[in-house]
Amino acid sequence: MSALIADGETVLLDSGTTCLEVAHLPRRRPVTVMPLSLQAVHALGESPGPATLTVPGGQPRAAEGARTGPLTLASLAALRFDTAVMGCCGLSAAEGLTAYDLDDAAVKKAGIASSRRIVVAADGGKLGHTAFAHAGPATLLHTLVTDTTAPADEVAALEGAGVVVKVA
Repeated sequence: MSALIADGETVLLDSGTTCLEVAHLPRRRPVTVMPLSLQAVHALGESPGPATLTVPGGQPRAAEGARTGPLTLASLAALRFDTAVMGCCGLSAAEGLTAYDLDDAAVKKAGIASSRRIVVAADGGKLGHTAFAHAGPATLLHTLVTDTTAPADEVAALEGAGVVVKVA
């Protein structure tokens, strides 16, 4: 995943368990990172390094500390990112990127709108599934990083939609 982010980039890091794992990668790189969860803020801030940490406004959700609400949306609207690393609750070529609730989907939409390149990090179990709230079509995504459990037919459909799929 870290090979997809160049030194000097500005990176938006979505909330969720997969993106929390990604938070450990850029802290030793000269990048600017805005994580959307309190857990990722902590992970990025726990050891000194050349990464610059930027924290958005907003209310943290109880479960994972994900930022949400009007202040989060305003923070995202005010900035532009080179790369957004997004998580998801479901992803399919037909239905796109989806989330379990409307607030999470709104933050994902705002993050996508503020970023030049969208990288989705999702385990194979999320592919081919659709959650309640739509965050964006698959055609907006540039790269999907997934694992070997990803269904081959869904990988092929996403590639057909123009998404570069990398299996890690």
